[in-house]
Amino acid sequence: MPSDAQAASGAPMSSSASDDMPIDTSSGPIDTSFDAPAAPPPKSDNIIKLGERYEILSGTPLPGLNSIGGEAYAVRTLRDRRTEAFAIICSGVTQPRSDLAATFANVDNTGLMKLLDCGVIDWPQEQRRRFCMIFEKPAGRRLMGSLSDNIEPMPEEQLTRQVVHQVAGALRDLSARGVMHGAIRPTNFFYRDVTAGGVLMLGEGISTPSGYGQPVLLETVERSMAMPSGRGVGAMSDDLYSLGVTLLILLLGRNPVAGLDDEELIQAKVERGSFPALVGQIRLPLGIGELIRGLLVDDVKQRWTLTDVELWLSGRRLSPKQPQVPKRGARPIEFQGQDYWHCRTLARAFIRNPMAATTVIETGELDKWLRRSLGEEACADAVASAIQSASAGKGGSATDRLVSRVCMALDPPAPIRYRGKSILPDGFGTVLAEAFLCGDSPQAIAEVLTNQLPMFWVNVQTDFRPEFVPLVHTFDQLRGYLDRTSPGLGLERVLYETNPTLPCLGPQVLDQCPLTPPDVLRALDLAASRGERGKEPIDRHIAAFLAARHRRTDEMLYSQLTSTVDPVRRAIAVLTILSDVQMRTSTEPLPHLSAWVASLLEPAFTRFHNRKTQNQVRRQAEITAQRGRLGELLKIVDDPEALHQDKREFMAAQNTYSGANTEINALYELLSDRTAIIETTGRQVAAIASSLMSTVAVAVIIVFLAF
Repeated sequence: MPSDAQAASGAPMSSSASDDMPIDTSSGPIDTSFDAPAAPPPKSDNIIKLGERYEILSGTPLPGLNSIGGEAYAVRTLRDRRTEAFAIICSGVTQPRSDLAATFANVDNTGLMKLLDCGVIDWPQEQRRRFCMIFEKPAGRRLMGSLSDNIEPMPEEQLTRQVVHQVAGALRDLSARGVMHGAIRPTNFFYRDVTAGGVLMLGEGISTPSGYGQPVLLETVERSMAMPSGRGVGAMSDDLYSLGVTLLILLLGRNPVAGLDDEELIQAKVERGSFPALVGQIRLPLGIGELIRGLLVDDVKQRWTLTDVELWLSGRRLSPKQPQVPKRGARPIEFQGQDYWHCRTLARAFIRNPMAATTVIETGELDKWLRRSLGEEACADAVASAIQSASAGKGGSATDRLVSRVCMALDPPAPIRYRGKSILPDGFGTVLAEAFLCGDSPQAIAEVLTNQLPMFWVNVQTDFRPEFVPLVHTFDQLRGYLDRTSPGLGLERVLYETNPTLPCLGPQVLDQCPLTPPDVLRALDLAASRGERGKEPIDRHIAAFLAARHRRTDEMLYSQLTSTVDPVRRAIAVLTILSDVQMRTSTEPLPHLSAWVASLLEPAFTRFHNRKTQNQVRRQAEITAQRGRLGELLKIVDDPEALHQDKREFMAAQNTYSGANTEINALYELLSDRTAIIETTGRQVAAIASSLMSTVAVAVIIVFLAF
């Protein structure tokens, strides 16, 4: 695991990192030198404002304050000149816990670095917008630069006063608000003042997902098995475990298991328990040793709580229970040339070689070992259920599905492990977000959902917890989204449903980091003003983001965005969705986006049959688009009364045309029979001629008789 400064350098942390990632100290320790208050910025500084209170000096980095979440920069406060502050510019590789920003900002405790403000800013170094967090700036240096460092051992009294008292108070305030810190480690403590030996403060833990930057050493067995982004929300008990390891390191002045890599460390914790694995033969002082032992109990029900820590601080001495050693088989099971005595270690071996594990499972060798050597009938039944249900999956290979389920049955508290991913159920969203942010394939993560692995994980847990009920409901709903692939659904919809604060990742708006539907509209308007128009304003990411964040819009409209839908209906659906967002959120006029949408409405203009009406509507649309009101544009091109009037006139014209066409056809039919024409004409001529002759004859006779 890289140090705080190394991870902040911008290098992505692979989303496929497994639980055996070694501690990386190749870049050396981070800069722990004292950062003096920022001097007046040089001319090369590009000053970025966050609200009206802070100015971020992009040309003044503070490497000593870098964190896993991003790089640190100097900040000038505009209102409270007495407050020293610095900024963390989030790297964009993972998402900060911005949904908890208000909660952390309301915590006012000397033992915790205070969050002052946060928001999205224009970041000149990358020519894009980034999420930024402003924290109070410690006057002193970092307590420990790297876990590979050796520092002066901290005496018990000093450790109690400077660390335990401070952290316990901070955790009490966080616990009252229902959140965990997620980043308690020796490298995340700072001196409040310049003099070493003064008051310590715990650094920030909100710029990354909970536990993302924690080395395996400082995480519980279950969380250390998960990939960094898949450790889930966590609980206060996980913070207390991290506190126990931190106290041990500071008491000794070094990492007691520096010679072990992550895989060996997890194996030692699993087989011997965390306290024996980390402490070994080291003799700890009685008082602080009691606290460390209580905090490093692997069974969360037996681990010391925050109340127990406060009782210990008040002088009451408790008796931590001895760690429970995992049940060992009467004989080992051989796999890949090695003997395994415990279910947990065997599950870890299985997941590293699924093909070989399938042979052991399907031959019944595993079942015999569980029932005869371990006497674990319940575990054997769970494995049998896993084998039976594995065939019902839809994605991935049968081998991967089988081994994943069997490993869950062998080690229920462990993460869901599937095709190189290791995820605790409540960390599903952050793992999916990391895959999209880093450009990795999310296919394996999607298969975790389609194969109902989270549901099976819940079913094999030996201790039912109330939070399992909403968890099952959530995953069932997510699977429903994933099963449908139309715009507004699919894996993109799952992404935004599981990450409520994730910005829209659509390629057309990604650089603007839009956090809300109005932000998306503004980003599209900006893209249109720059001539960066795509084929259509709404892609799959934007459709899913709007469907998840703006639920007032009828979701049936999103089904009209597929390429197979009639172009008129698709264009009207795009305009309807965007105009609904603009109207309901009172977003300012968007002339460039309106012009973009108007350029797509030619099929809607040609719905009018009267060419004069077509041209009139087209001109009205162009004029309205300049005003930037999408709702007005929609009224023009999708006016039911105008369309109905046009239809009536068209039908009347059709009837007139039909009548004229009938007469013309009758004449053509008549002209086509020449014999009938001659006969009819001859009769008419003869009749006329005879009439004329008769008239003349009568006239002659009358004249004759008269004279």
